[in-house]
Amino acid sequence: MDRLMQYRQIIRSVLQPYVEISYANVQVRNLAAFDDQTNQYVILSEGWDRQQHLHGCLIHIEIVNGKVWVQVDGTEDGIAEALIQAGIPKTEIVLGFHEPEIRPYTGFAIA
Repeated sequence: MDRLMQYRQIIRSVLQPYVEISYANVQVRNLAAFDDQTNQYVILSEGWDRQQHLHGCLIHIEIVNGKVWVQVDGTEDGIAEALIQAGIPKTEIVLGFHEPEIRPYTGFAIA
């Protein structure tokens, strides 16, 4: 299996449990939107908190030029750590939600 296919598989397996999350205090469901053609992997949250409709991106990961870019991370523990635990090297993960000037200090890839 080539590296790109391996990264796709790891990302899918790391993100899939987020679809199963059940929230006690709000009626929200998480939905997976995975696209191997464009290398986009998104977990969307949608539901209601009393009379307020909630809809947003919990996690957005994409593969760009062979690197795994974490564009949005709304998790408590950090999705990048889960990707590392699953086998993607820290040097292959870019924390895209950080400004480019900050990335060299994160310990992750810069681009």
